[in-house]
Amino acid sequence: MQDISRLKDFVFSRQQTASWHMQSLTSLQACLNLALDTLRKEIDSSQLPPLSQQSSVAHPLDDPTTYLPSTGLFDARRLSLACLGELKNLIQSPLDKIMDERFTVYGVACTDTLIKTGIIDYLSDVPNPSQGVPAAELASKFELDSRKIVPILRCCAASGWVRETRDSSFALNRCARTFIEGNAGRRLNFSMPGFMSIIETIPHWVAESDWKLSRSPDQTAFQIAFKTPLVAFSWIMENPDVLVPIAEHLQVFGDMSTPSIVADYPWEQLQTPVIVDCGGGEGGLVSSILDAHPSFRAIVQDMENVVALTSSIMEDRRPRDVANGVLKVESHDLFQPQPRIGNEYSFILRHIMHDWPDKEALSALGPKSKILIIDMVAVPNVDSTATSVQSLVHDSRAKGPDYRIPSHFGSASKIVSGSSVHMMTLINGCERSLREWEKLIKGCGLRITNIYPLRAHTSIIECALDTRALL
Repeated sequence: MQDISRLKDFVFSRQQTASWHMQSLTSLQACLNLALDTLRKEIDSSQLPPLSQQSSVAHPLDDPTTYLPSTGLFDARRLSLACLGELKNLIQSPLDKIMDERFTVYGVACTDTLIKTGIIDYLSDVPNPSQGVPAAELASKFELDSRKIVPILRCCAASGWVRETRDSSFALNRCARTFIEGNAGRRLNFSMPGFMSIIETIPHWVAESDWKLSRSPDQTAFQIAFKTPLVAFSWIMENPDVLVPIAEHLQVFGDMSTPSIVADYPWEQLQTPVIVDCGGGEGGLVSSILDAHPSFRAIVQDMENVVALTSSIMEDRRPRDVANGVLKVESHDLFQPQPRIGNEYSFILRHIMHDWPDKEALSALGPKSKILIIDMVAVPNVDSTATSVQSLVHDSRAKGPDYRIPSHFGSASKIVSGSSVHMMTLINGCERSLREWEKLIKGCGLRITNIYPLRAHTSIIECALDTRALL
């Protein structure tokens, strides 16, 4: 069997094309087997319970805000998802794929319906949750039409959130427990009113509108859909009914990477005694850093309308640190010059979706200061055979099979690619590739000193002053 990389440049006959397809299928199957075997071993070695959708309790792996998997477990799970996505792309009919994508939006609406009606919470609290609840009972309980509820529940069953235990009776699957009131998924699941209108506007905005060549944050699909001249963030600030749930959504989104940020960056190597979290929200990240590295002092900076809440939270959670001056909360507009200046400070920028740090920020940095940009790094899929999975072969003396998957991990990268389009429609932003990050950072008079991949969808891009640029 010929090597895939050699076949890519070959002009196939029909027979050779069929042979290549079979090779792809065989390679993906073998790759998936390797990933699943590794996943199982890592779960056992981490002393985690077996995975089961029918479990009535959440699994530790369900919440990345509270549990950090081993590197091997994280890699094996990501590779498993990538292989499954590539297998689906390989064997699914393109016409089925079209319909599948078109109907995805209904899955989102159906999940939202189960949450809004209270059905999720009800299914989680029945005496025998594994038996399921008849749709007629749910309809009676919540004054709904059972003929509408059944198709909605079956749509959610196709996505794995619930299961149909018998005809028209449904039980909650383990993964859906994240939607229960008080859990992380409930806060993360918020969809801004009018979100569907933004999506519908994208083709017109990109291809036909007067703004199709504009990169301004006030000339996006958001302004068209909402019929407003305001930038998305300004509109949100003027609509308090969406401000709180959006803030909670962003908080959970950030918290998903917090355990890995604390564990996977060498904080002990920082030469500055004070960490400034710019746009630090409720202060959860610096609080976790101080728990692990109490020798630091920390400052949480955010907009004026946020710091009152943050101060209250920190005074409640860390009263001694606040009283001793170890932890401070202060108002600061990121578009204004940084008031914390000098060799004493390093700065965290997590999910700050604009071009700060800019040239004004350079005056805040001393030679020992670092800027830690915690964000997604988009990986261009320039070569569909670019990523080897040799890292999952633990015996360094053994040469593992030469399995390859997309360099961006295919389906496992949908959060990154989806986030990029989402930011584009809201503020004409995007998730940057490493090359784009390098260009941006260099243009600010900084240099990248290291990049730390995280056991999350983000990485830490460590930057420092480029002294050569200042000469």
